[in-house]
Amino acid sequence: MRVSVTVQVRRPGITARRLQQIVRHVVRRHRSRIGSEIGVALVSDRTIRTLNAVFLHHDFPTDVLAFPAGPRNGPPPAGTGRYGGDIVISVDRARVQARAVGHPVGTEIALLAVHGVLHLLGYNDHRPRQASRMARRQRTLLAEAGIEVAG
Repeated sequence: MRVSVTVQVRRPGITARRLQQIVRHVVRRHRSRIGSEIGVALVSDRTIRTLNAVFLHHDFPTDVLAFPAGPRNGPPPAGTGRYGGDIVISVDRARVQARAVGHPVGTEIALLAVHGVLHLLGYNDHRPRQASRMARRQRTLLAEAGIEVAG
């Protein structure tokens, strides 16, 4: 699987290589046919706020956005090739959230990357039960990747 990482901020707190490893791990553990390529972008609050406003009509920054290339839980549609989707992470939000729970910003970015991949795989967190299931899965996947999350 190809994972392309774009870093648009200074000192994100995690390497592109480590993010690639984490994303690949999540996809492998789900034996998914999500596609053979995922893009990850590390951006500022300003950039993610713009994306959130344009695509979700929410005029505020958020921590992570996931844009699947095709239907959830299925192969990419014809014409999208092998592309699985994009994950956009606000490093500014990650810094604030990491400070609040007491772990390194790299850990928070890893958590947000896993969260984004799970959304690409079809996980949903709109209801409390779904959010709880997703949070448990995130912790398990991060632990398997050698990352312990505070809180």
